[in-house]
Amino acid sequence: MLLEIEDLRGGYGSGDVVKGITCQADAGEILCVLGPNGCGKTTLFRLLLGMLPATSGEVRLDGEATGGLEPKKRAKLAAYIPQNHATVFSYTVLELVVMGRAPHFSAMGAPGVRDRDLAVRALEKLGIAHLADKPYPALSGGQRQLVLIARAICQSAKILIMDEPAANLDYANRQLLMDVAAELARKGYCLVMSTHSPDNPFSVGHKVLMMKEGRLAAFGAPEAVITGETLEEVYGIPMDVVSLEDRFGVKRTLCLPVKAPGSSRNRKEEGHG
Repeated sequence: MLLEIEDLRGGYGSGDVVKGITCQADAGEILCVLGPNGCGKTTLFRLLLGMLPATSGEVRLDGEATGGLEPKKRAKLAAYIPQNHATVFSYTVLELVVMGRAPHFSAMGAPGVRDRDLAVRALEKLGIAHLADKPYPALSGGQRQLVLIARAICQSAKILIMDEPAANLDYANRQLLMDVAAELARKGYCLVMSTHSPDNPFSVGHKVLMMKEGRLAAFGAPEAVITGETLEEVYGIPMDVVSLEDRFGVKRTLCLPVKAPGSSRNRKEEGHG
């Protein structure tokens, strides 16, 4: 099992934000993390990455407990892909991706030919090798996100932790990102991805972790744990889970907020028409 989390607790000086999370994910799986703003998703990721100390519980990356793991070793096991990334300098795409090799450098080391080759391969794997010499700040939001994924791949970690990667993307780029995530899972990566869309686990997820107020609300296969009842418990609004077929006959599952008939007046009746 590539990622194992057992009764994990931790947070900031004021107390635990993550309160007893247990879940697992393996190679070739996408674990989607769902929950409202402030439920502890980002704090959970910081605990997994060693950015925050756990007050209790355990995280194991590829079988290794992370408690006493040095940062370089941890970085070789798990890579972080943020929502967005601003650079002070106008690095080229290739230069930024090569930075993913930093955990493999010695104290006074510098990137070599092999590091550059791995960076080029990571760009090719995502179909963006043509951007190699472009300034990173000049890219679109979708292109930047793909570059950050390439940097994580170049890091040679098998666990990719993605904090709301689609948050600032338009609809087409969100779909592209989900396709890329699914392809990475097929290639054997373990992805942990927070998302505000409860539909995503049905299209790309193998497992889903639902959080509420820092606690585990549900964990398991999307079909088993994402229901109208669990969605209402987590998000606080009535929701339905519906299935339909698209134009190609492929089954799709959607999560929709619902209102009872007559629960609100027509806007024209209220004088807003």
